[in-house]
Amino acid sequence: MQEQPGYADSGKIMAVEFDRKIIVYWWMTANLGLLSTIVGIPLMLIWIPFGWLVHKKQYEHMSGALTDRSINMRMGWLFKKQQNIPLDKLTDVSIHEGPILNAFGVVRMQFETAGAAPFILTGVKNSDQFRDLVLLQRDSLVSAPSPTTSSDSNDVLVEIRDLLQEINANLSNEE
Repeated sequence: MQEQPGYADSGKIMAVEFDRKIIVYWWMTANLGLLSTIVGIPLMLIWIPFGWLVHKKQYEHMSGALTDRSINMRMGWLFKKQQNIPLDKLTDVSIHEGPILNAFGVVRMQFETAGAAPFILTGVKNSDQFRDLVLLQRDSLVSAPSPTTSSDSNDVLVEIRDLLQEINANLSNEE
């Protein structure tokens, strides 16, 4: 079933591609988490085969796109989440690599926004190219002139001036 593109998806510039290696990364980190608890050790017997299927479904239901105004992410299999990050509120995009992430061959991207918690994406393919494109689009959006024209602004100022003159005339007549 193909979804109709909505308002948030208009002006698509680039689709986000995710590396299949994140399935292994998620599966291993979940198993290590279970291994670190006494209750989790018996649950690992269930999670080892079942978890692989769950993480595979999670991966299949991840999508994202950079549009001319925002980064739009959709994820979730059982519990769906859609997040739109407006580019004009984006303050920083960082790429995190470490020994564990490098062992699995994945990177983690963190999107910092003004006044909100950071949004984290793991396993983005071509993360350097995607980061550069996001920052380039953000800079072009922020530096673009506002959609209101100067003649619209002038018309409003003229109207305010006329109203002030009318108020002043009415006050003069009352005295």
